[in-house]
Amino acid sequence: MKRRNYYLLGFLAMAVILISAVALNPDSDFSGTDDAGGDVNPDYEPWLENIWEPSGELETLFFTLQAAIGALIIGYFLGSNKVKKERREG
Repeated sequence: MKRRNYYLLGFLAMAVILISAVALNPDSDFSGTDDAGGDVNPDYEPWLENIWEPSGELETLFFTLQAAIGALIIGYFLGSNKVKKERREG
C-alpha cells in the first residue's frame, strides 16, 4: 500500500471520530477546560493567578501567531522530507 493511501486512511479515521463526537453529543458546546474547574468542584482553587490577562483582541492575535508558527514548522519538515525523498530517488 502506498504512503498516500495511509494518509488518506488516517484523515478518514480522524473525520469519522470528529463527526461521531459531534453526532453523539449534539447538545455539547465543546468548550475549553481553562475555567471548568470551578464547575466540576465548587471548592476548586487555582494554584497560580494570572500575572497579566490580555484583551480579547490580543488573545486572538497570540493564538493566531501560535497556529501560524506551528503550521510553518510542520510545513518545513514536510517539505524537507519531500526534498530528501526526491534527491534519493532522482
